[in-house]
Amino acid sequence: MVGKLVPSKMPPIELIQKRIANISVGPSTVRRQPEGTAAIARKYLWQPIVIKHFSKVKNEKDFKNRLNTHTSKLKDKLPSKSWGIARKVLNLFLFQAVQDINLNKKYALDKLINYLELPLDNTNGKNLKEFAKKIDGGNLEWKNISSLTPEINEQFQEYAKRCANWTYKCARCYLDVYWWRSENTSPNH
Repeated sequence: MVGKLVPSKMPPIELIQKRIANISVGPSTVRRQPEGTAAIARKYLWQPIVIKHFSKVKNEKDFKNRLNTHTSKLKDKLPSKSWGIARKVLNLFLFQAVQDINLNKKYALDKLINYLELPLDNTNGKNLKEFAKKIDGGNLEWKNISSLTPEINEQFQEYAKRCANWTYKCARCYLDVYWWRSENTSPNH
């Protein structure tokens, strides 16, 4: 006889955040980075203050300011001091945190969806470069994540917004879902 289902106790929210940080910063996330990069990034993301800081976002400008603050703080901790790696890690973590039902509920993160950036990597960078050229002759310069600067990131994020709206009618952060390990990663389909 099957027993009556009893609601299970949820683990502490800090453990869920730690799990999301571990999932977000896998080996492929920090490929070609100095040893220890993943561990340092995860440890930074484990801090409750990080997720709490984003739960207080009021608008897109406020989100960008908070994201810039955390990008700078994380960059300073990384062995490579790479702004691009710090931004990629934060973007992946925030996307996963928003998607997690427990973190989203606890910190009201669903309001961030339209502000989240597309995590940039070679696939996303190349796809956006192709999209920019196709729609208006835009000339985005993609080298690699390690050489990403705030100015270049801003250009790519603007095209990500346009591409997401034009191609899929979604927030730009979801382009990663469409393009990640997809057989047809081009924004032209």
